[in-house]
Amino acid sequence: MRSGLQWVEEYSLDTPSDVVEMLYGGGALDMAAYATAQPLAHAPGEVWNYSSGTSVIVSRIIGDVVGGGREGMETFLRDRLFLPAGMTSAVPKFDDAGTFIGSSYVYATARDFARFGELYRNDGVAADGIRVLPAGWSAHAATFTADDPDGPFSYGAHWWLWPDFPGSLACHGYEYQRTVVLPDREMVVVHLGVTTDEGADELHEHLRTMFLSANNGA
Repeated sequence: MRSGLQWVEEYSLDTPSDVVEMLYGGGALDMAAYATAQPLAHAPGEVWNYSSGTSVIVSRIIGDVVGGGREGMETFLRDRLFLPAGMTSAVPKFDDAGTFIGSSYVYATARDFARFGELYRNDGVAADGIRVLPAGWSAHAATFTADDPDGPFSYGAHWWLWPDFPGSLACHGYEYQRTVVLPDREMVVVHLGVTTDEGADELHEHLRTMFLSANNGA
């Protein structure tokens, strides 16, 4: 999230927003091209700014390395991640250029999002003992990189972090969908459905209370 590209991550039709333009407007056909066309606001590596555009650029780079266009990336995700992790319901979405929209779109059941969290809770090893991710990758994901200036959370390696719970990892989705991984408490919690801005504090307080009441791994 330190690409330096100018980017406004605002989910509102009343405010100019790069993420809305990329996902639903003029950038929707080739999202990576839209994101990379944004001007530099800062030198790369200097300033942290949450950006779905940066995530889509990373998705395009991975797709280029994997090769085979959309079909190649679908096969890679299915064979190297979803099936080994037991995520049989997972459906990734792509733009017209064949780029996986990694910032925003994987549809799955709550159980399969929990399986994704379990994969990280167990240092990249799936429930059947198959290693899916490199050893140490989960710890790398939980490495602090920045505090969010607009909220109470921090950021790691493409994961959110909950500062009150060291070692935690979290996926923060649209309308406050959450998958939170707490390795030291042996917990993965998934929240789907719609939560409004007005209800966000109550949701997070409820989750924190749940985490604090857990057995802390004992």
